[in-house]
Amino acid sequence: MLTKLPKATDIKLIATDIDGTLLNPHGKISEKTALVIKKVLKKYPNLYFVLASGRSRPATTDICETLNIVDRPKTESILCNGCIIYDSFGNIIWKNTIPVDFIVKCHDLFKDSYSNNLLYSSGDDAFMFDEHWAKIARDRYQEQTVIVDKEEYIEKVKSGESEVNKVCYMVKNPSEAEEIQKSIEHLREEYNLECTYSTGIFLDYMPDQTNKGSSITQLLKILNISKEEVLAFGDANNDIALLNNVGWPVAMGNATEKLKSHAKIVTKSNAEDGLAYILENIFLNET
Repeated sequence: MLTKLPKATDIKLIATDIDGTLLNPHGKISEKTALVIKKVLKKYPNLYFVLASGRSRPATTDICETLNIVDRPKTESILCNGCIIYDSFGNIIWKNTIPVDFIVKCHDLFKDSYSNNLLYSSGDDAFMFDEHWAKIARDRYQEQTVIVDKEEYIEKVKSGESEVNKVCYMVKNPSEAEEIQKSIEHLREEYNLECTYSTGIFLDYMPDQTNKGSSITQLLKILNISKEEVLAFGDANNDIALLNNVGWPVAMGNATEKLKSHAKIVTKSNAEDGLAYILENIFLNET
């Protein structure tokens, strides 16, 4: 399963997706994976460890606590599918926002259909209009949900009082995602937005040229690290841009076939601690 691996000294930054990659099929970090990451970061204190996810910052709190990286330097994060980059202290060092006109036009188009399952990511907050969908976002993905009146919120977006980093439709199945995509494809093209569908539930729209790949490139410039010094893990198609912009792209064994085609290494699945398996072989196995 393993091909050639980089030397530990060749890697300055590890970036990992969360759901389906860092987390096991039960949505948890296994004891094995947590232990290996802690050992690696203790052994290599100058190594950067970056979470790259569609989640917002509050939705990563439990993960950071489990890994003991809450107060650790060199733990930047790329969140909301690349729309926001945070430093190790939770400060925003880069962000991008969705055009207001796109939000308003989609709101008018779906006013009587898909508006209830909308999630507007705005910094740490997930503004939503329906308690059922908010409960899923909150309980399953630890999003910091705020229930608001949809018409009042749209007015705040129009006035600039609330900026939206990412627009997310929470869907029941792939066919529903496809229906929404077809309905607003003309608007996506008009504003040249990025679109990705992941974990079977989140259909995300991000600003022009904004994704995990563009943001890892932005972060590497800030940190003065080359892409050849980066090891990145992913499982879904929204990780393709991430893997395409690093020197050592790793696909999980449970990854989509499309993502695997962009990987240099395919590891074991997230049910088999595939991320820990690679980290052990690179950073902990003494030769």
